[in-house]
Amino acid sequence: MSDTETTNNEPKDVADLAPDEKIVKDFDISDIEAPDTVDMTVMAGERRTDWVWTFAGYTHPKTIAQQERLSRDNLDRERAIEMAQVNRKKWKGDEITTDQVRARTVNFVLERLLGWSPVKMNGEDYPFSIENARVLLSDRKRISLLNQALEFLGEEKLFTTGSPKN
Repeated sequence: MSDTETTNNEPKDVADLAPDEKIVKDFDISDIEAPDTVDMTVMAGERRTDWVWTFAGYTHPKTIAQQERLSRDNLDRERAIEMAQVNRKKWKGDEITTDQVRARTVNFVLERLLGWSPVKMNGEDYPFSIENARVLLSDRKRISLLNQALEFLGEEKLFTTGSPKN
């Protein structure tokens, strides 16, 4: 490496920063706290709608409960595999149907969904409830809702402070 090159871990001189790189002056550590909730604007094809879904952020109790459940599930699975190996048995995972996979996926989203803004279905108010959300997310004709929610929940940068809301 030459004297003028830097690695990704080495700080750059302010004069060497690209115009779009900004230095945060008077930085306060609270600026990087994750928000408790994050809003997702529902898309209708390529068009933005005024329908907004609110999801639990990383620090929200619903997210923490989900993370703990997923960790327990993984630990239980690892323990079952280990016990099978210790007993010199072949471990066989649970046989699940595609409908069960879909239901798990819908439940994963529902565990983080806190609500949505007012919306109508067939001209009638369609208020938020977990059951109404389950119906929509399970409807194969509305697969884009499930896909949008999963994609949104997978975007870590949306759940950190300083990121624009979707």
